[in-house]
Amino acid sequence: MRRFFAARALAIAGMLVAAPALPEDVVDRTSRPVRLLRSWDETVKAPNGREYVRHVELLFDYGKGIARELYSYGDDRLMYGTRDIKQSQPGPSPEEIAEAKELVLQDEELSRIVARRSAELEGGFILEEARGPCGPRTRCLQIQILTPDRLGLLRWTVVDLVTRKVVYPVYIPRGVRR
Repeated sequence: MRRFFAARALAIAGMLVAAPALPEDVVDRTSRPVRLLRSWDETVKAPNGREYVRHVELLFDYGKGIARELYSYGDDRLMYGTRDIKQSQPGPSPEEIAEAKELVLQDEELSRIVARRSAELEGGFILEEARGPCGPRTRCLQIQILTPDRLGLLRWTVVDLVTRKVVYPVYIPRGVRR
């Protein structure tokens, strides 16, 4: 019994040591270089049949260009595991969508279009490419510039939140006829 407990304690300690270090600053929904996208509690069934509550935090590390899930439990939120998400990125948080819209408004050409047409900004869908401006280690969001009644598309743009730039001022998805 003691060997089993010691082996389990060693395994947990190893996971904690091997877990990627995060900045000691507070990580919240607007922080950088690491941002909290969302968090939730879920019930997990252990191999012995016992159920416990696990807290999950979904983060995006803009410095490394990857999303990561952190797993913890207990009142003191003892972290016991992580998982890097390298493909099929999680959907953006409302704060990321707001940041992408702000970056569109900071672009000289695009802000003129928005002002001149009293346009509305919509979107926030993730764009992932095999290579190019929205390739690996990026966080690209699609933002559409719409007419005030939201019935007409004026411009489709893409913003990378890692570089904080408009990477496609005019974006035409593959398969769309011009």
